Amino acid sequence: MNTLTGVAHPTPARDYFAGMGQAVADRTVNRKVQNADGTTRVETWAEVSQRVALGNALLEPRSQLVESERFRMEHHLRQASLLMSGRHLQHGDETQPTRNQEVFTNCSTAATTFLLFYLLLNGSGVGRAYDDSMIKADLNQMPIVVPVIEWSHQDVASGGITGYLTRRHAEHLYAGRKITIFEVPDSREGWAKAIEVIERMAYEGRRDEVLIIDFTPVRPRNSPIMGMQGRPASGPGPLMGAISSIAKLRDAGMDKWRAAIYADHYAAECVLVGGARRAARMATKYWKDRTIFDFIELKRGGFLWSSNNSVTIDEEFRTAVKKVHPLVAKFPEVEIENRLSVLLLTKQITDDEAHAYRVIRRLAYAAYHDQTGEPGLINVDKLTQKGDVSDYVDGFYAESAKFQIDEDTRPLMIALAEVVVGLTYQMITNPCGEICLLLLGAYCVIADVVPFHAQNDDDAEDAFRTAVRALIRTNLMDCLYRREVNRTNRIGVGITGFHEWAYSRFKFGWKDIVNEQKSMDMWLMLSRFKRAIVQESEAYATLLGVAVPHTNTTFKPAGTTSKLFGLTEGAHLPSMREFLRWVQFRNDDPLVEEYEAKGYPIKRLKQYSGTTVVGFPTKPRICELDGGEWVVTAAEATPEEQYEFLRLLEKYWIRGVAEDGVTPLEESGNQVSYTLKYDPKEVTYDRFLETLIEGQFSIRCCSVMPQADTTAYEYQPEQPVTKHEFELIAAAIHADNMREEVGFEHIDCSAGGCPVDFNEEADFTDVNKALGVEIEEDVTYDAEYRMYGFDGCPWCDRAKGLLDALGLRFNYVRINDKQLRKEWMDERGFLGDQRTFPKVFALTDTHEVLIGGYTELAQYFGVDVEV
Repeated sequence: MNTLTGVAHPTPARDYFAGMGQAVADRTVNRKVQNADGTTRVETWAEVSQRVALGNALLEPRSQLVESERFRMEHHLRQASLLMSGRHLQHGDETQPTRNQEVFTNCSTAATTFLLFYLLLNGSGVGRAYDDSMIKADLNQMPIVVPVIEWSHQDVASGGITGYLTRRHAEHLYAGRKITIFEVPDSREGWAKAIEVIERMAYEGRRDEVLIIDFTPVRPRNSPIMGMQGRPASGPGPLMGAISSIAKLRDAGMDKWRAAIYADHYAAECVLVGGARRAARMATKYWKDRTIFDFIELKRGGFLWSSNNSVTIDEEFRTAVKKVHPLVAKFPEVEIENRLSVLLLTKQITDDEAHAYRVIRRLAYAAYHDQTGEPGLINVDKLTQKGDVSDYVDGFYAESAKFQIDEDTRPLMIALAEVVVGLTYQMITNPCGEICLLLLGAYCVIADVVPFHAQNDDDAEDAFRTAVRALIRTNLMDCLYRREVNRTNRIGVGITGFHEWAYSRFKFGWKDIVNEQKSMDMWLMLSRFKRAIVQESEAYATLLGVAVPHTNTTFKPAGTTSKLFGLTEGAHLPSMREFLRWVQFRNDDPLVEEYEAKGYPIKRLKQYSGTTVVGFPTKPRICELDGGEWVVTAAEATPEEQYEFLRLLEKYWIRGVAEDGVTPLEESGNQVSYTLKYDPKEVTYDRFLETLIEGQFSIRCCSVMPQADTTAYEYQPEQPVTKHEFELIAAAIHADNMREEVGFEHIDCSAGGCPVDFNEEADFTDVNKALGVEIEEDVTYDAEYRMYGFDGCPWCDRAKGLLDALGLRFNYVRINDKQLRKEWMDERGFLGDQRTFPKVFALTDTHEVLIGGYTELAQYFGVDVEV
């Protein structure tokens, strides 16, 4: 029933994809709803569609059109032909007009640590350029920073925070120096202000002074956070720890750019430890910087794990590499440098050409041999750049109703703007690479259309137009980068379930799609949708009196939203056709016997004693189309085919062509976020280098990652099976209407984490019960690390084994009860993808510092990740 009209919407609401889709919805999208009898349930997709459409439509400034906009948007949401990004699905409701846009943006950039921190606290992924010219605050010149807190603060009195001075003691200790005192306001804005003061004083070169930062006003741990559904606050501890780490950079003797990236990492780490919001970051550096080689190897050893790193390149770089490579490629690696020296001495190449070639080889070596795929490459000259930002040199380009930069910080902002105005390339990307953004600071709001779910081509086109209107309305909200939003009005309309649509609409499989002439009808239809987006952007922006969006199309990863309805993710091929989704249970769980009686596959694990896994046969929705024989999986597509696919997407969707099918449209696209996998057992380093030169140089950007081999383990969360095996297993099951359980191993374990089971309802009467969990008997009281996990968790066992193998002192806190695991996660404030085990922390004198799960632990110590 619609809240405005009291009339039910006529469009039937789509069901979540059984099993995984429902579980992901309950975990990330659905809110709890109270029934009339006082019981609770989770929302349906119909209810999500209604509240999200209403919240967005209320942004329409012409009140008489609110209902028609809501009705149109709800139609596409209900049938899932429109999927707003997960942040819209989570937060969208009638309060949206009163909130800040940061809550609804997936993508942003920042040019300072304090603004990056503020955006991370609001849940946005943040990109930052660490070019030598872009680092104006030299943290080597920061004052002596002293975090303080009164001993009467609840977190100090309870023993949660120890080892810090009070303000009075600090003032007495530094009485002989010039002292500045900053009291931290109890808000996200206040936390960011604390770092703003540090960064400003570093820019001013006030190294001989003292900055006392008083955290006493910050609410204690577990106090409710308004605007976060009353979730428990972290207290001041995590930020005090982060600022203590940042303070150490003063005497670390690092290059300015390196100190900045360390500071940003500490800030991101604090976000994860404190508020458990995501802390996705993109770190870029321009290839001509002579410090680029340190950047290329920055993540070796796994310490600075909180960012995706990429080198920004341009036509000059690509031309240089293509010139030099044929001259040296035939020589062994150890002779390359000598050969470059000869070419320089004989003036066959220039210094910049030699430098470019050294960069590509060092980058390829790190990405291949470290098996991380990083750093990546971004062709910045191919990113869409429009307009002039010279008026930003007034320094007023980062202001909102909630956050205003101090007047004393204005010179720093002006200095950064002056650099950007002088740059040839002023854009970088967000962490996933699908949006181009001004490196001074910018946003983009994104949504996906699912033409596969539309009723016909016209309905699909209307879904694209509806997405445009919804995103332009979102850009009307108050936000930090209001000036840049007003200038660019940037949006990103993507597609998910692309391969289902290509087959159901045109009967084109993978081999057809990458044959441009054979699949021309499909590509021209894609450009029809692109032109509709361009037309709607111009028309609706003109009606509202705002700028026409500078960019409008994209392909985003769409990992979570695609899973809601069992779709392939963005532009990606499916990873498997049929598979068993193994879910963990304790041996004594009565459901194990019941599932076994129904014919489900059962494994009683030997390596993880006390654990049984139940196999649920699962087939992606794409494989249900005409039996799925036509489906090509990601592992079966060649790199050459995938690069051709990306080039075609950029031609017909990111840029688009006119109705004649030939003439390119005016540039208005973002990028395609895509991960190309290769098998390091089959692809040599030399071939990998060739792939980068041949493929990466021909597109805007793309991640190239090694495939993981998981065959050596007792069970895999997702085990591929043949079609015949799948049919035999399915035929043996007599499930009636038995509900399938869903574990999140099949979503999260690839990242090195075993998740909490989120679907079982529970009454949270005493969250502190989690402190009574079972602790391993051989407790080490001088431990350097603490790990939280549970029996039967394979990633916990691997993390424990790694700590043992390294000879490290640690405590292992086992939380074997599912209910207590949920409560522990709630108490710590972990959200979304962070709700996985194990959780490993480094111990300081005062608090725990999150390292992460098994993968982050292995990277932290610089060892190969066991997958």
